Amino acid sequence: MTKKVVSYARAARKTGEGSVVEQIERGKAFAAARGWALVGCFTDAENNDALFKARPGIRSLCAYMDREPVDIVLCDAPSNVSDNGTHVARFLNELGGREIELWSAAMTERVTPHNLPHIDNGTDQAQATRVHFPENDYGIRPAGYGYKLSSANDAAGRRIVGYRVVHPEQAEVIRRIFRQYAAGRSARDIASTLNAEGIEGPDGRPWCEEAIAGNRARGTGILNNTLYVGMRQNADGEFDGYVPALRIVSDELWHRVRQQQANVRRRYSRSW
Repeated sequence: MTKKVVSYARAARKTGEGSVVEQIERGKAFAAARGWALVGCFTDAENNDALFKARPGIRSLCAYMDREPVDIVLCDAPSNVSDNGTHVARFLNELGGREIELWSAAMTERVTPHNLPHIDNGTDQAQATRVHFPENDYGIRPAGYGYKLSSANDAAGRRIVGYRVVHPEQAEVIRRIFRQYAAGRSARDIASTLNAEGIEGPDGRPWCEEAIAGNRARGTGILNNTLYVGMRQNADGEFDGYVPALRIVSDELWHRVRQQQANVRRRYSRSW
């Protein structure tokens, strides 16, 4: 089946990847060479990245995707989507939720969290690995299940407070939970098995159904923690950038769990 493609073009303020017209023409040639059907083209002249979703072209693009089936959004380069790396990562995540791919003509490949080029928006890797968690009674933020605090220094040799890295043993437990849930096991059953094996849960407590299943809307529970796919959130629970170093679960496994959660909700709704 021929893939339906819409293109988006904007002249990047910082990188100057070419005029909007040039981007459109490169996009047309890129799509034609692959036998794709270019069904729409959206552009912006506005460079105010603080108003990313308010741009007329982006707004029209999102409205089009709400109405019509789209397989691919094609840009010249990710920096043409936005000069702000957080905006690009957020847009990529949104497209993934719609099962739409983002492709770059300049990169000649699909854009994923793994190959997303670094766009400097004032956040270095050391800052990115500082993730919000509530402080304990001693004023120290815990690392969170699946992570541990680590010693690290910045470029000036100063100690980085709150630097986090993946905890290998706990990360494997997390992947096990995801795999088993995606295969159809209930959160309660998984918790029971982990407790029987003597595997400690978050904060050293026994595992329970709520710790695993949580609440999808609020992003609580092991199965709903977006940091496990490298998506950082701020203190208000809003998306705050992509941190590859903190990824634990693959995109494929993450989406399998989302599908299983949807299956469970459908079964539950039919029972009432």
